Amino acid sequence: MIFFLFVTLAITLAFFIQEFIPFFEWAYYSRLLLVHTVFYCAAVSVPFPAMLLLALFTGFIWEARYHLPVFTSLNMGTGPTQAELPFGFSIFIFGLMGSFIQGVRPLFRRGRWELPVFLIGICTAGGMIIEYLMISFHRGGLEVPPELWWKMLMTALFSTLVSPFLLLLFSRLADRVGFKIRMEGITRRYSYDGDTF
Repeated sequence: MIFFLFVTLAITLAFFIQEFIPFFEWAYYSRLLLVHTVFYCAAVSVPFPAMLLLALFTGFIWEARYHLPVFTSLNMGTGPTQAELPFGFSIFIFGLMGSFIQGVRPLFRRGRWELPVFLIGICTAGGMIIEYLMISFHRGGLEVPPELWWKMLMTALFSTLVSPFLLLLFSRLADRVGFKIRMEGITRRYSYDGDTF
């Protein structure tokens, strides 16, 4: 329970830090999606029901911050601008990608981080692709400029590069609060003493 609260606090802190992360012009104006990266690192660290709660929390805050219709000076007399995505779609994306990354949780619990780190980048890119496809469907046309693919690729790469440090942080934090991430007793260890194993 304490580890879950710390992870929730880490996601909340990521929302504040996300506001100060700049776009990288040299990388096709991509940026590190820190909120997504922290969520996916948390998703591979906690059990499935806890991951779903984190997906609900993260998706709701993301929707409230970025996807809600807003009034501007240009549309003040006509009403708010229509959101590109329906409310709750980010919750669905976080839950879907979190469920996908839960499939490699046993590897992470055995101390194998290679595939989980790679999948964090894949899930970041996958979530952006699904959102882009839904926005394109909403607009009634699909345009796929090469710069968009490079932007998604660089964003996924940034998530992949940052994720080992976050996974290490969560692992150390779990050890401190007594939360078992590592599996013990997965394989039976035999000792050789004479004729028996």
